Amino acid sequence: MSRKEQDSGGKSVYRHTIKYLGLFGGAHGLSILLNMLRTKISSKLLGVAGMSIIALFNRTVQMFSDGTGLSIAFSAVRKISETYENHDDAALSRCLKVVRSIAVLTGAIGMLLMLVATPAVCDWVFEDSSPYYMPKVMMLSPAVFFMAISNGEIAILRGTRRLNKVALYTFATSLISLVVAVPLYYFIGIGAIFVVILFTAFLQMCLLLSFTLPRYKYIVSPFSFSLLREGLDMVKLGAGFIFASMFNAFSMWLVCALLSDVGDGRTAGLFSAGFVMITLLPGMLFAALDSEYYPRLSGVASDVKACNSLVNEQIEIQLLVQPPMLMAFTVAMPVLVPLLYQGDFIPAVSMAQLAMFGMFMRTMTFPLSFLSLSKNDTIAYVLMEGVYSVLFVLLIVGGYMLWGFVGIGAGIALLHILDFVMVVLVTRFRYGMRLAGNVALYFMQQLPLFIAVIVATMLLPMGWSYWIVGGVCTLLSVTVTLYMFSRLVVIPASVSRFADKLLKRFRR
Repeated sequence: MSRKEQDSGGKSVYRHTIKYLGLFGGAHGLSILLNMLRTKISSKLLGVAGMSIIALFNRTVQMFSDGTGLSIAFSAVRKISETYENHDDAALSRCLKVVRSIAVLTGAIGMLLMLVATPAVCDWVFEDSSPYYMPKVMMLSPAVFFMAISNGEIAILRGTRRLNKVALYTFATSLISLVVAVPLYYFIGIGAIFVVILFTAFLQMCLLLSFTLPRYKYIVSPFSFSLLREGLDMVKLGAGFIFASMFNAFSMWLVCALLSDVGDGRTAGLFSAGFVMITLLPGMLFAALDSEYYPRLSGVASDVKACNSLVNEQIEIQLLVQPPMLMAFTVAMPVLVPLLYQGDFIPAVSMAQLAMFGMFMRTMTFPLSFLSLSKNDTIAYVLMEGVYSVLFVLLIVGGYMLWGFVGIGAGIALLHILDFVMVVLVTRFRYGMRLAGNVALYFMQQLPLFIAVIVATMLLPMGWSYWIVGGVCTLLSVTVTLYMFSRLVVIPASVSRFADKLLKRFRR
């Protein structure tokens, strides 16, 4: 192969990655906006009491879904992707039958378990109002089954690379929730909550089936032991997800509880608001990794060279795309927090700004963390998640005790530095993963600019100097990104010329 052909092939890979990064990031962003709109309207129609009931009902359903569903929307992707890469239609049909059978079985188990456990759950959560809420919660149990079926179909879409449908579903599911919830809450009120949850779950399942059934017939044998045994790897990885989710949920609960003890009544709420701000933008940008990158990585999991190439390419793209956005988000935080919350949440701004450096480090850690999943290394995955959860509690609570909310931000930043070191060492010695020179180059290009933004936001008062320093650093980051992109992929000539002129002007 000629050098020109190699460059062309490399550029096409980058274009593919950037395309789906924009697709899933955009779909996730629209989904967030629709969810915020639904929450805003629902809160006006139902009040605080109604929103509390929605939260309790949703968390109850989600608890049984997560506890019995084996995270099949993620754990089954690896097996489907491997089979799909082999271009064997018979093997793929067999694999999909296994996935769907597990989905049906776990959904039925979750639904029955919720029916049996509902009296005890209602007595604990609703206390004296338990007799009123118990039948409504029991009627929600089919939602667990619908969600299990949906998770199986999401895994099929991801594993068979129908990524445009996954992006469409991400947007459509929020639109469905909005369209169903608002009219029912307006006309019926609080009594419509359980209907909305159940009907929304059913419609989302129907939407996914409309995507998959035209290509793959729905065939299941949920009581075939030999068939279910073929899905043992999925069950093993799914169990790992359950443990990791338990670690993460417990660590977040423990942090909130400890912050309430060592601080005042507002501390946990301010931390939660700041944490949402920290993860909002990266969550949109990382959405593509779950849906597009992980299936591709799973398809080449047995090839060390191909894995290394794909992981490095993904980190390079993340290091080019995310830092300018994260810098702009960090600078704008004093405006965004009062806009999304209230002025009372201003103390969380300093925490969120300092913690954004941790999200910068996560641009490299997150693509690496998928290696253990793609190789079905459940033990390594669970151990790393466990260590992360322990550090999460120690560094955040310790940081608050030392320096208040600024200490929480510093603790989160340090947490992600240590997490990066841990993940690099594990993937290096366990899977032979080596970071490419371009990763170090792009990181060192953005690092001083990000540090300058953090220092400016921490030390400068709100005013012209704050916005000028933050704006210049962000603009420089954008310029570097556009210049590097012009060497990797084809971008509009006008954008490329603008980046070159701007870079030359700053070099003088």
